[in-house]
Amino acid sequence: METDLHAFLQTTTDVREYRRAIAVQLALQGTPSATIREVLPVSKACISTWKKISHALGTDGLRIGYRGSESSLTATQRTEVLIWIAAQTPCDVARLRAHLHDQYGVVYQSDQSYDALLHAAGLNWKKVQASNTKKTTPRSPRNMPN
Repeated sequence: METDLHAFLQTTTDVREYRRAIAVQLALQGTPSATIREVLPVSKACISTWKKISHALGTDGLRIGYRGSESSLTATQRTEVLIWIAAQTPCDVARLRAHLHDQYGVVYQSDQSYDALLHAAGLNWKKVQASNTKKTTPRSPRNMPN
């Protein structure tokens, strides 16, 4: 188990996985949980859990399970959409939403996904202000109080 942990520590790039492996390694070496908690910002329950998981599953049990969700668009489809956005004269979220639904059957739950595609295509859709509202206008000497 020690050699597996050493190899795991050499190969992992995730800080959370590294912290888990160090906690297990220290626990297996007989280091008290209080000392481990002082060195690493982890709870006693986490140390115990990681130790049990590593005993049952080996170092693979220390890996982070969440890898993100699968993209709704393939890489090719995303490229096609970015080209389509660039070809549109005015392109807004409503047009993009309709295009994705009609062409690819994709409907995002949040406008943030559509905004990310517009941003990836190089569009800036922020509203322009007439003047800086935080800027104070300088006073002329005539308007200064005596």
